[in-house]
Amino acid sequence: MKPLDDDLFEPLAEALGIDGYTADVPSKRSPSSGGGSKQQQDLRRVSHQDIAREANVSRVTVSLVLAGKDQASEETRKRVLEVAQRLRYRPNLLVHGMQTGRSHTVGIIVPASMHFHAQVARGIHDELVGKDYVPIQLWANPKVNAPLATPGGDAAKDPKSTELEQIHRLVDRRVDGIIVWPQDVSVPDVHFREIWQRHIPLVTVDRETTTHADHVGTDEELGGELVAEHLLKLGHRRVAHVTFPKPSGSVLRRGGAFIKTMQKAGVAVEMVNGRTEELEAPLKQLLMRKDRPTAVFAAIDPMAMKAYSVAAALGLKIPQDVSVVGYADFPFIADLVPPLTTVRQDPYEMGRKAAEILLDRIFDRMPNQGPLRLHLEPELIVRASTTSAAM
Repeated sequence: MKPLDDDLFEPLAEALGIDGYTADVPSKRSPSSGGGSKQQQDLRRVSHQDIAREANVSRVTVSLVLAGKDQASEETRKRVLEVAQRLRYRPNLLVHGMQTGRSHTVGIIVPASMHFHAQVARGIHDELVGKDYVPIQLWANPKVNAPLATPGGDAAKDPKSTELEQIHRLVDRRVDGIIVWPQDVSVPDVHFREIWQRHIPLVTVDRETTTHADHVGTDEELGGELVAEHLLKLGHRRVAHVTFPKPSGSVLRRGGAFIKTMQKAGVAVEMVNGRTEELEAPLKQLLMRKDRPTAVFAAIDPMAMKAYSVAAALGLKIPQDVSVVGYADFPFIADLVPPLTTVRQDPYEMGRKAAEILLDRIFDRMPNQGPLRLHLEPELIVRASTTSAAM
């Protein structure tokens, strides 16, 4: 956001009735108003001029003291701050944004559907708030995640178009930067052009897409390799990989690394594709065969849970009859019976680092170079769901 020149700001501020940093506070009559409406509360504004009058100093001195730039004596500074506290003064950051060109807000578009997403958002929040920035988080309306056509109802809105709408909402509110978990890797520049062409810093998390954005994610290739090496060490030579119908982005990369590592060892990988809720039938067909795989690697932990339920329905024991490995390390999977072997990602650190990089971009603390790609190392967590291959 471009700062408003002082010669333009002063007449505008006077016309709008805003005097530097202001705050709405109840007048002395408010406690006796018994609640009531805003008009009954008789709110008034506290201005720099009010503080100057009470502290017996100039308005300029008040402005400098409150901005931490004063050259006044310690006695004067203390008197101004005491008066400001007594009058319950709070700065008007909207005015401050007009003067400085920075809103001190960051837009966040991260889903809220899983624990993983929530931890990413929490990491972003903690880093931003710790640096006195306010996160504005948006996500798609729940209906957006419904099928595009529902029986007896209207077609649901395309999540991609909703993502663009949310980007516009954030840009219109003059956020200083944006962090996005992309909806789809196929349309990144179409949407993100709305951000980077306006020179707004942009960081993507988890899904690596556009070349115009910094990115923080997981070293997915390493994650897939860790799973393959673990199963090969246990002697598994008949393995299956359970993943989405059309895997993309991070899921595609981890699966590809797993398959590649297995193939280098001379092991073919059988594929099972489907949404988590659609996997029961194909998993049943897979596991009821006499030559069933001795190990299953699921692209995400919820898919591994589906393998658990199908195995139990078929009377198979994990890991004696089939070993199962997940990916992500959701909190609940350690309580499965048996506890699930999985690859641990660090979504909180992913979010925190994304916010850290974004703030560095906002304040020009990064070298003038191309987009930064940061891939956090995952960790294989071996639990009781894997064992040596049955002979």
